[in-house]
Amino acid sequence: MEWSEIARVSLSYAAVLTGLATVVILGSLLVARDALLSDYPPAIQERYGEQSARGKRTAAVAGVLNLLVFVGVPVAGVLELQARTDGALGFWPPFVLGVTGFLALVLFDLLVIDWLLFCTVRPRFMVLPGTEGMAEYRDLAFHAKVLVPRPVPWPLIAIPVYGAVVGGLAWLAETLLAS
Repeated sequence: MEWSEIARVSLSYAAVLTGLATVVILGSLLVARDALLSDYPPAIQERYGEQSARGKRTAAVAGVLNLLVFVGVPVAGVLELQARTDGALGFWPPFVLGVTGFLALVLFDLLVIDWLLFCTVRPRFMVLPGTEGMAEYRDLAFHAKVLVPRPVPWPLIAIPVYGAVVGGLAWLAETLLAS
């Protein structure tokens, strides 16, 4: 299998992963504005107060849905790669699929969901009642710091780790099934 084909499949599944995760994120906010309260800047969390019961339930459902997305999409992508190859996939093509998907999601989340929607457009379903007009809604640096916290930028480290998990599990499944 050529790398251009691996890239094409990886990019298409990255779009699926990003799209589904975005639906879960925005959908949870439409169901309960405080569903993602723990992701808001601390000053907004403090002013808003306790997360509602509906927000807690919605966050739990969103977590399960995101887990299904983060497992299901790479499985489908690896199966697509497998269908396009004559031999064994090995580790690297699924690794590339995982890294591409997670990187696309992280960038889309930062640039579109956080910076464009949350900080700039600020649609009503993203603004918590009683916190309207707070300067923290416009704090672009907050979202960058969350992505690259000190001393360990674990969200960025998670990108190749996710790829390694996808690649490792695909290789393991392929090896076990070949035996």
